[in-house]
Amino acid sequence: MKTSKVLRIVDQKSYDIVEEGNKYAITQPIIKSYDSVQLLVKSSRQPINLGEEMMPYMDLSDLREFMDQHQIARAEDTPLEIYLYNWVAEAQGPMIFQTGCVVDEIDLLLVEQNQFELIQLPPLKMSSIFYIGPFPYQEHSGWGQINWEQRAAEAGYEYTAVLYRELYHRYDFDGDNQHITEIEISIR
Repeated sequence: MKTSKVLRIVDQKSYDIVEEGNKYAITQPIIKSYDSVQLLVKSSRQPINLGEEMMPYMDLSDLREFMDQHQIARAEDTPLEIYLYNWVAEAQGPMIFQTGCVVDEIDLLLVEQNQFELIQLPPLKMSSIFYIGPFPYQEHSGWGQINWEQRAAEAGYEYTAVLYRELYHRYDFDGDNQHITEIEISIR
């Protein structure tokens, strides 16, 4: 989950584009394997649906404030934020939605006494696509063209429909909204 590697690939344009628009690019899916990783997250704890129910978990200012207050650092060379969509029965259905970041050592008692959770992701095999461009609510977005499940299937990968996640590696709100997001789905 090395952000520096993702940024180097994107900055050097060493990726294969499968679709691009005037302000966005979507890369060819690749397989990535990850070791177990620990995250500090806000969690819905109960299944919610896509849409409005997700909004309270997408604002991470309270999580950042908690981390600053308790001197908890985001693990070195990891995404700025991670969104986890843990599907309950099937993709796009109810899910446990979690947002946060990768962290190293944390006092477990401190975490147990607040509204955040410390979670451990097991080793994962993912189909990974880079999306470079505006977010869905911004002008000229190509987010709706990512089609992660279809692109993974076309590349020969089988989506387990267990986990979908978004890794936010770089924000570009002061530029041309060329944000760098890695879209990943769990595969067999």
